[in-house]
Amino acid sequence: MLWYRLNTLVPAPDFLANLQKLVLEFFWSGLHWVSAGVLHLPLEEGGQGLKCLRTQVHVFRLQALQRLLYGAGSPAWSALAHAFLRRLRGLRYDRQLLYLHPRGLPRDLSGLPVFYQDLLRTWKLFAATRSVAASLGEDLLAEPLLHNPQLRVQAAESPSVRQRLVLVEVTRVGDLLDYDRGD
Repeated sequence: MLWYRLNTLVPAPDFLANLQKLVLEFFWSGLHWVSAGVLHLPLEEGGQGLKCLRTQVHVFRLQALQRLLYGAGSPAWSALAHAFLRRLRGLRYDRQLLYLHPRGLPRDLSGLPVFYQDLLRTWKLFAATRSVAASLGEDLLAEPLLHNPQLRVQAAESPSVRQRLVLVEVTRVGDLLDYDRGD
């Protein structure tokens, strides 16, 4: 029951810290025979196999991001997640948010539900790298134009230019094409 709740809800940091403290006190019962880190080691390595709750929440968020990136899981959840992520700061990115450099992600995530804010905060903990292999077709058209380390668009580095591009909804490479003329 605890794992399900930690997987679907965003626990308060002080709640996790207090719960972790209670679990450790149960095993230590006032006497600290070994350090807390040893209790988290697997049984084969002489530990007790306890899970660090904060780390386990991050694992759950990374699993959700993996389902989002690779299309695994329920189609209803994926559609809802994509819809929420597209609303973030007018960028109209969903899966493309994870292509950006973590520093390129907006700091203010208040436009998203709390669960999706936590997903992106967990993503910011990592330094992800992408293969530089050439993309074709729709993948290339969906490539993010702003905050993208793969595309070095110097004009898009200016905050005022970025804001203007978001206002006119030109945030992906495909948005630069004029479909009416067939270019």
